[in-house]
Amino acid sequence: MRKVYCYLMIIFLFSFWGCNDFLDILPDDKPELKDAFKDKHNAEKYLFTCYNSLPNFVSPMNTLGISGGGDIIYSERNIGGGLSSGPPAPMMAFLKGNNATDPFMNFWDGLNGAPKNLWEGIRLCNVFLEEILVENGGPRDVDEIVRARWIAEVKTIKAYLHFYLLQLYGPIPIMDQAVPISEKGDKVNVYRAPVDEVVEYIVNTLDDAIEDLPTMNELDVVSEFGRFTKTIALSIKAKTLILAASPIFNNNNYYKGYKDKRGVELFPTGDSEKRWERALEACDIACRSAEEEGAKIFVTIDGGNNAIRGINITNINDTTKAMVSLRQAVTESWNPEVIWAINESTTILQKWSTMLSNDEWFNLAGSGGSDIGQRHAPTLNVVELFYSSNGIPIEEDSEWENNGWYQNRYNTQLPDEEHSKYFIKKGQETAILHFHRSLRFYASVGFDGGIWEGREKSLTEASFPNMMRHMGSGYKHAETYGGYPYSGYLAKKLSHLKTTYTESRVTLIREDYSFPIIRLADMYLLLAECLNEVGGPEKTDSKGHNAFFYLDQIRARSGMEGVVESWSKYALSRYKTKPKDINGLRDIIRRERLNELAFEGHFYYDVRRWLLAEEMFNKPILGWNKDGENKKDFYNIRVLLQPRFSMKDYLMPIRTNSLLQNPNLVQNPGW
Repeated sequence: MRKVYCYLMIIFLFSFWGCNDFLDILPDDKPELKDAFKDKHNAEKYLFTCYNSLPNFVSPMNTLGISGGGDIIYSERNIGGGLSSGPPAPMMAFLKGNNATDPFMNFWDGLNGAPKNLWEGIRLCNVFLEEILVENGGPRDVDEIVRARWIAEVKTIKAYLHFYLLQLYGPIPIMDQAVPISEKGDKVNVYRAPVDEVVEYIVNTLDDAIEDLPTMNELDVVSEFGRFTKTIALSIKAKTLILAASPIFNNNNYYKGYKDKRGVELFPTGDSEKRWERALEACDIACRSAEEEGAKIFVTIDGGNNAIRGINITNINDTTKAMVSLRQAVTESWNPEVIWAINESTTILQKWSTMLSNDEWFNLAGSGGSDIGQRHAPTLNVVELFYSSNGIPIEEDSEWENNGWYQNRYNTQLPDEEHSKYFIKKGQETAILHFHRSLRFYASVGFDGGIWEGREKSLTEASFPNMMRHMGSGYKHAETYGGYPYSGYLAKKLSHLKTTYTESRVTLIREDYSFPIIRLADMYLLLAECLNEVGGPEKTDSKGHNAFFYLDQIRARSGMEGVVESWSKYALSRYKTKPKDINGLRDIIRRERLNELAFEGHFYYDVRRWLLAEEMFNKPILGWNKDGENKKDFYNIRVLLQPRFSMKDYLMPIRTNSLLQNPNLVQNPGW
């Protein structure tokens, strides 16, 4: 049913977020505020203004998870294509490191790359919750069931904004009332609340909202997809409790004893298993709610509705189905796996993730720099995290060890018939690292010589990235036009199967999609994580399933065997029993998230809540030689960046000027 109405929903959602009429609301410090709630029509406009206060989730220009996580790299010199001042703020925070004077991506104040001040969004929500009530002069022509639903939606928005700030800053003020702009003193000079209090506030606010939110199946498919549902709220609740249970806030001694000016300790102390138990219960409930609404791991039946010429429901084979399904789980709007999606424009994201073929690249005449993208480049470090064709890490795979593939992975070779059928263009020499990889790798990463399926071409005629300096996706005219993948890779997964460039006068022909913020695979992986942390590999949930059950469901989509089978059959002897203990399974679950959810905005938050960023980001960030004019020159490892990451970087700094304006605030540790 969702697919039938997909295009109608897209039309609605564009109007939902883009219509200026929805945002035509007077500031609430003026006498005319009452006009915003004088009737149902105006009150609904204010509701959509509250929705518009949510942070961006899609654009690499201003989304931390998309371009600031360290999994994607741009060059500082890559300033064409509309980036006259250089890479966007999320990337600059990674390239340069943050600072307290003028922080990059300052969502506290809405500055330096952050498109919104999230406190203003919270204030809008509080105004709505006060003014919508009849006893406060709210509209009388609103049905009480509708009023209750609107209130629940805005409570969910407010809870999510608090959750988003908690992820970035840790302890934050709890703002549960609308403070007039003219207010001074204690009502403005608020204190940061301890992490546990913030978590309780978010959870309680969501609990209040859930009862009056609709299910997905109760939404009008034409006019309401994208608005909050019970399952979305339950999923945000689960994510909040998982964040609280994760190493960043659970038994993190770095924050121990950190107090505000009242002497209140702001971070939790000790290692609490109860945090994980509570997170497990919430995640279990959220997954059950999603399943009851019909959510399931998405597997394509047609290969993308003729996106691959000659492939349809009558002849699609298992390899194509598995390779394409993960891409469609992201780019097929409102497919059955989607729990929450947003309809921000994917134009820039797709432009920057989509390759230019040689034919397209050689027809640059007449195009402007802003027409060219292909700069959204996964690092070589992240590429190496993808599994082997046996569904395990390449450094743990006995075939990779015994055949010398791992030791020689940076050497090159031509593809054999097996690889040239689906994965590597015939006759294209490429790194051994690109052979014998999982179908998730081939679905997610565009690499030199690799087949780029889709674009309404058959697999035998498929386009492929040619990263040589004077070829297709390479460095030709880069200083002028700006579009080149700095590492030698592109995030193919984010480009719709039908999205392409024209072969004359370079223009992006894109297929828009609603970007998934939460999908069922994400929640299943979190459920597996909670099960393992509470009771290890044998722990089961309310349906009697353990962590392996959920991991194996997700893996099956990409043609992999189950976790236990894969490690026992293919791993080096020292790793064969890895899934059998809590520490080994923890490592597997984390690697599964990095593989399954790559480039979707989760990496930034996952590596921080796991306290793995110091390990990952104090190593050189690697890529191929973009200046290489032939294969021999191109396939040389280059250090693209030597980042510096310390404990202070796990939380963002509060701007110094904001601390001066509010003397009751304290800076985050280390800043």
